Amino acid sequence: MAERRRILQGLSSEECVTSLSKKRVPLKALLLLLIFAFGSFTVSGTVLPIAISDAHKTTGSFLMTISPSVITVPQGKNASSTVTILSTQGFTGTVALTAQVTSGITVIFNPRGVNVQAGGTATSITTVQAAKNASMGTYSIIVTGTALAGKKVLSSSALLTTTVNSQADFGVYANPYSITVVAGFANSTSIILDSKNGFDGYVTLSAIVPFGFLGVMGGQNPVTLAPGATTNTSIQVSTTMSTILGKYNITITGSSGSVSHSCILTVNVVDPAPESLTMSTFSLTSPTSMTLSLLNDGNTPITLQSYSVSDLSKDVWILSNWTGPTISPGNVSPAVILIGPNCNMCVYNGIPLLFQQFLVGHAYLITVTTKLNSQFTFTVTA
Repeated sequence: MAERRRILQGLSSEECVTSLSKKRVPLKALLLLLIFAFGSFTVSGTVLPIAISDAHKTTGSFLMTISPSVITVPQGKNASSTVTILSTQGFTGTVALTAQVTSGITVIFNPRGVNVQAGGTATSITTVQAAKNASMGTYSIIVTGTALAGKKVLSSSALLTTTVNSQADFGVYANPYSITVVAGFANSTSIILDSKNGFDGYVTLSAIVPFGFLGVMGGQNPVTLAPGATTNTSIQVSTTMSTILGKYNITITGSSGSVSHSCILTVNVVDPAPESLTMSTFSLTSPTSMTLSLLNDGNTPITLQSYSVSDLSKDVWILSNWTGPTISPGNVSPAVILIGPNCNMCVYNGIPLLFQQFLVGHAYLITVTTKLNSQFTFTVTA
């Protein structure tokens, strides 16, 4: 200190003369020039350190954005957005994320502390969860990132607009919701599932069937339902000849977790009217094959299960286990009649080798038998 005083006493209190210039320079100005040039000041070999405050150091900063900035969250569900942090002016460090939310809404960051490199970017997935009892409406969620740079606190914010709507749900419908089934037969309908408010998951279907010899067989179960989608599956209602005639209500229920919905399928079981079958045309397709065009002019489906073909000599071919067509009311369907060596399952009764094929100009009697044991006989001339 004594050395420093001795040196300073040799200098004017107001000015000094430099060896580089003969002009007089104020002492305070010279000190400032030396400080900014060298960061220290030397007098007679002694270094006078100059302390520069943290306020003058370059710390950099960061900018924060969020995308998408507008999301929709159903009650009891969640939705995500992405926070992006951009380093500016060489900032490097960890940015801590927080959010200002209202009751019933939770914000989760992954990660919560985001490491940002100088000149780079980093991201965090922001998940917004809405409680099942969260109030519906639109909310402004302020997402803030903060970081320490020396003694300075840096921050940046972004706005995430969130709309909470009603709880994710689904609907269950039958189309048609009312069907008629002839006793001894079956009919089907479609069960339609409709996603509501972003529902995404599996729906398991079940049926409550009243007693009365009714059977229900379903298609795909469980059914996968995507957000905003509509899908369907089918169910078949079968009856027997013992099913009591009348109307029945079948309850179809779809369940997913604690959520379930039902619809009613009305089934009207009616007495089968007498079957009615007529032949509109026929054609001889080969010496051992004939095709009949049969019209169902009744009001119930007709399934053919056997036939017989006889000539005028009473020689007859019989196929008792025939997979014949099922003809809906008002429709025409072809029925292929085979005989001779072209029918391996047929049984022949008559004079051996006499009736082996259809002969042009000859008449034949063809009798078909339905599943309900109704018989219809047609005369054809080849």
